[in-house]
Amino acid sequence: MSRRTPWIVTGIVVLVVATPVVIAGIVLLALFGSRGDLRSGPHQVTTPGRALISSVAEIKDTGDAGFLLGDSRLELAGTARNAGHGVFVGIAPAAAADRYLAGADVDVVRDFDLAPFSLTTDRRPGTAAPAAPGAQDFWVARAEAPSGTASLSWTVRDGDYRVVIMNADASPAVDVDGTFGVVIPRAFGLSMAVLVTGLVMGVLGVALLLVGLLQRGRLVPPAPAQGQPPVAGPVPTQAPPATASAGAPATGREQEPDAASPRT
Repeated sequence: MSRRTPWIVTGIVVLVVATPVVIAGIVLLALFGSRGDLRSGPHQVTTPGRALISSVAEIKDTGDAGFLLGDSRLELAGTARNAGHGVFVGIAPAAAADRYLAGADVDVVRDFDLAPFSLTTDRRPGTAAPAAPGAQDFWVARAEAPSGTASLSWTVRDGDYRVVIMNADASPAVDVDGTFGVVIPRAFGLSMAVLVTGLVMGVLGVALLLVGLLQRGRLVPPAPAQGQPPVAGPVPTQAPPATASAGAPATGREQEPDAASPRT
């Protein structure tokens, strides 16, 4: 394995992790902006019945979320499109709202999106005629306007709740321009923290990748198996024996005199 391979692999892994973190930071910043709010509106909201109510919102662990995000708020506003009935906007415990509207003709919101705005409702027919909503005392937040706009802001708390939009006199045929918003005080800081973290990780990943690519590709010898001696390097070749001087016999020892040759 090349010495640069671990650097390259680590750099790629860090870049892969950094990419979704950067995207998450950009999305949060685009949705909530510098003010930390997400708003829909205004959009026309209508129902032939006496009320438009949300499905039950089960809110939990607001204390833990508040430590990180701050005290989140739900902000609602409604402007009556037809004069004469006024507009009422309220938030109530789900059980209390159900008792108040029992048997009445209402539309229940089944699906709701802020960006882009969409509203899907289910009709719940009935014949009951509830009393004016402003006379009830179970609302945790409420706003009423005989004309113009009714606006409320509610700090989110644990519990089961419904949002209710009605005519102020509880008459049928609700027709209002509604604005819906969620405010998260620390959303901007959280968005920036996520974005900066992703960018730092991206820079680190690029640096690791460059270090690996710029290193010389030397091979690392594999470690010897346990209990075996390390592999020896190549054995140097011995120098060839020195050649005999010119005219000497080719053998490596002095030639014996031939016994058969005559002596002088």
